[in-house]
Amino acid sequence: MTSLGGLVDRYTAALRMDGPHRAPDRDERAAADVLAAAIATGTDVTAPAVALGFSVSEVAGRTVLASDPRTERSWGLLVLPVGEPSAVVEVPHPGSDLRTEEVGVAVLERCASALYLQAGSHRRAGAPPDARRHGDFPADVAHRPDSVFARVAAGLVARRGLAQVQLHGFADRPGFDVVASAGAAAGSTLLEETVRRLGAAGEVVRRGGEPGCDDLSGVLNTQGRDAARHGTAFVHVELSRSLRRSAVRRDRAAEAVAGAVAAAT
Repeated sequence: MTSLGGLVDRYTAALRMDGPHRAPDRDERAAADVLAAAIATGTDVTAPAVALGFSVSEVAGRTVLASDPRTERSWGLLVLPVGEPSAVVEVPHPGSDLRTEEVGVAVLERCASALYLQAGSHRRAGAPPDARRHGDFPADVAHRPDSVFARVAAGLVARRGLAQVQLHGFADRPGFDVVASAGAAAGSTLLEETVRRLGAAGEVVRRGGEPGCDDLSGVLNTQGRDAARHGTAFVHVELSRSLRRSAVRRDRAAEAVAGAVAAAT
């Protein structure tokens, strides 16, 4: 029987830096909004998902929507919650921020009410040769409000006020293992619980904006800006490479984040 972890591992392994990807057109963005509305209201997601090129299946008792990473509509992997969603666990840079998807799915396995939202391409896929800024990369969904990932997240925030936890990775820097911030959003109980629990798990946690980690604070993040507009919780979590390379530390981090979601939502 396929597990959620196995599914996510296989999907992520298929992503390539030079893989195909394009931004959705106007009609496809509208279809992404319809999909978000269906998820938010608990109605059948099959038609809007298929319209966007997603397959629909069931894995470990959950509905899974998966785009095909071999095509230019490689827009995402979603695992819907059991019952009403309480929060969105987001992995915007799979294959680039290595093993963040493993932390994300471990959080999901501990939170039956969480929805899992993963980008469907490597963040550099489909980019023009002269791309330099985040917004120049069509698959960098944390900085592209026109992406299917961003439209679905925005719809869930607008319609349900859902909290978001977004997982990223950074190359090791001296003095800290984790940077947790609210991005452009306001502070929240979810942020405080995340900081406290990751610290209790043995990680050295910095907050966004502290010296040496300004660039890891997510203040330009699209999902954080949506949260700011709607007054919802957003937590941007950066995990060091050393942490992500350790199975034990990944598991402890996932336990901490899952506990924070449960306590705050």
